Amino acid sequence: MAKQAKVKKPAIQAEKANTKIYRYLIAFPVLAFLIKMIVMFNLQGGGWYGADGENYTAGVDGLLNSGFFSEEPKLSYWPAGYPLLLWPLAELTVSKLFYLISIIQSLFFAYATYFFTAALRNSSLKKFAFLTSLIISFNPTLSMSTLAVGYEAPIAACFMMIIGLTVKLHSADTNEKFWLVMAGVAGWFALAIFMQPRFLLVGALYFLYWILKTRTLKVLALTLALSWAIMAIGPAIMMYRNSQVIDQATISTNLGVTMAIGAGDETSGGYGRTGPEVPCAPKPPATAVTDNEKVRCVIEWYLANPVKTVKLSYNKSQFFWSPWSGPLAEGTMARNPWLNIAPTQNIRKTQDGANLVNGNFGKAISYLWILGQLILLFWGFIAIRRIGVFEKTLSNLILLPIVVSWLISIGTIGDHRFRIPTMSLSLFLQAAAFISIRDKTTKAL
Repeated sequence: MAKQAKVKKPAIQAEKANTKIYRYLIAFPVLAFLIKMIVMFNLQGGGWYGADGENYTAGVDGLLNSGFFSEEPKLSYWPAGYPLLLWPLAELTVSKLFYLISIIQSLFFAYATYFFTAALRNSSLKKFAFLTSLIISFNPTLSMSTLAVGYEAPIAACFMMIIGLTVKLHSADTNEKFWLVMAGVAGWFALAIFMQPRFLLVGALYFLYWILKTRTLKVLALTLALSWAIMAIGPAIMMYRNSQVIDQATISTNLGVTMAIGAGDETSGGYGRTGPEVPCAPKPPATAVTDNEKVRCVIEWYLANPVKTVKLSYNKSQFFWSPWSGPLAEGTMARNPWLNIAPTQNIRKTQDGANLVNGNFGKAISYLWILGQLILLFWGFIAIRRIGVFEKTLSNLILLPIVVSWLISIGTIGDHRFRIPTMSLSLFLQAAAFISIRDKTTKAL
């Protein structure tokens, strides 16, 4: 009897610890949500504009005034998906629109954080769940972005739903439930793609790799057909709208312009371009260069200038991973709420402080910050891969959106804002790195 009691005691203790962690996985997102609601009610209007916020609200105004086929230029130049999602909310109330955006985006983010970490808790990755929930819930830049008019935080939430479902589905039989959950993963990708179409490439590669590694070729063909059909709904809606409004079956007309900003003989690769643009002449009898022609011209310039392309790729990579503030900060995050409390911003208020931050010491700290987050990212990636066969596949799936976003930034503009949509995934990998380092240190001691 005494021996049986000894066996039961560790199991009971483990169950109590597991239950305690589960409570934290609920408490962290709820507490973060409540804090954001307090912040929201202390903001004028209930929220703030993100980097492209005015463009999105201009698109919403166009939809309110003229309907789906509004000729508002912002709806064609920028992808219209995010304004289309805001349109029904604006129909309910224009004066309280920012309140609705902040509440809905914050609720979605809180639930996605819980869903993702709860899925981790019920898997072989459960030791990472607590710290992941804590870091994601209270990361000031990512979490507070739910109060801004912008797609970044909602897409980060979509990725948490995607990975959570992937973790739950990995050992499921290929039955009706499998296809329903698979459609759910595609649905979350579809929502992310509708808000920012560049994630269509991420979705296509995600399903191709995932099913190729875990299912038969027959299942692969059916899954790709189903998932790609679901993910193509958003781009199809935007292409149809633009075909009727501007007579161009295109998702948006800013890809070539964006690529051109980040290319050229004298520019650094960021938004603040310098020097002449990449030469691009229209095809006669046309007198204006189309967006597709600009894309072609930029690609041809990259191929013709490999050395400059490598230099720009390095610059854009540095910009993509650059800090939110300091001498190396590069991008469109001037409205980041973190900047209100960032130590570097306070130090720079005096001349001596500005010299310190902008000098060699500040640059060294910034480079260490960039290097540190990349080391933690790949440390966590490797730590998860070493757990088992499925974990190896999952780690690749988690890293894939991050790397593809990085590569897209290299092909367009270097901007640290572009890493926010995949920040929930990078924070998870970095949390896994912290746990791995802690475990190794504990064993060494």
